Amino acid sequence: MPTPILEWRPSFIDDGAGRRCAEMLGVPLLGTLGLVMIAKKRGFIPAARPVITRLKKQGMFLSENIIDRAMLFNW
Repeated sequence: MPTPILEWRPSFIDDGAGRRCAEMLGVPLLGTLGLVMIAKKRGFIPAARPVITRLKKQGMFLSENIIDRAMLFNW
């Protein structure tokens, strides 16, 4: 028998299976790029581009098209 959900809270996961499960349950998702953009908007980081560049150098795949679209979006 599944455990009942008592409360929804924001969570950080780095897990493909967890992401797929959240999608199936209709849980809103925010990826790493979205998290970086929100950190910029809220003043936690001065600029998003250097953080994104560093993530890419560490092996994270982000297409330039996706990055450009994120930079244009009004976070």
